[in-house]
Amino acid sequence: MKNSIRRTIMSTALAAALAGMAPVALAQDTATIEQEVVVIDDSASAPASNPSTKIAQSFAPLVGSETDSLAVVDGLRSGSEFTLVGETEDIVITPAAPMGYGNVFATMALAQESLAAIGITEPTAEELAVALQGGEIVIDGTVNEFDGVLTMRESGMGWGEIAKAMGLNLGHVISSMRSGNERLTDRDSRALARSERSGQVAKAERATRAEKAEKAERVAKVERPVRGERVERAERAERVERPERVERPEKPERPEKPERPERPERPEKPERAERR
Repeated sequence: MKNSIRRTIMSTALAAALAGMAPVALAQDTATIEQEVVVIDDSASAPASNPSTKIAQSFAPLVGSETDSLAVVDGLRSGSEFTLVGETEDIVITPAAPMGYGNVFATMALAQESLAAIGITEPTAEELAVALQGGEIVIDGTVNEFDGVLTMRESGMGWGEIAKAMGLNLGHVISSMRSGNERLTDRDSRALARSERSGQVAKAERATRAEKAEKAERVAKVERPVRGERVERAERAERVERPERVERPEKPERPEKPERPERPERPEKPERAERR
């Protein structure tokens, strides 16, 4: 009897402890979803990142094609209307406001999880619209009601609250968001590695082309022939000796000029008589 009472007390205490831990665990999971949204935003702002395309690639099976998925991502990101292409008619959805990349990822991830919970992995445009805006999806006579991810978000609910209200496993949602973020960062790393490798290959190719061009240029040049020895100049003919100059005959001496006779002296003039 005492053992039975003791077990009952321990079971009650354990149940109380678990009950007390459940809100804490729920609060932690809810906070973790918000943290994952921030992590995705950080990844989207990393260098060499193309988040719209990468998120669209992750949710291409949900929307139907990568092109249609990119239209949904861009519409959610900018807060502008986008179109879901249906088999019979197209459905236009207009978000209430622009979103960050983390919120875009969370919106599409929760819509995908809510549809997968009832066995839909490749939804029609009408089913995806219900997951986003709210409505009913009937499967084998069973009515499945959706409040809509966008509708709940626009009412001010957090991502953890939305996941809880939709009856989703928060741990599964967090795991999905983390794996999606890892794919984003992994693609960034691979893209950066490919870019570096392509740069190295291009550099090597340029070096090879330059080397080939240099070799071709060397081959194209005609080698100069070895210069032959210079032909010795013919010896100059000996100069003809000039004949000796004939001596000029001596000029005859001029005869001496005869001496001029001396002039006779003039007689002295008589003195003039003095005047009286």
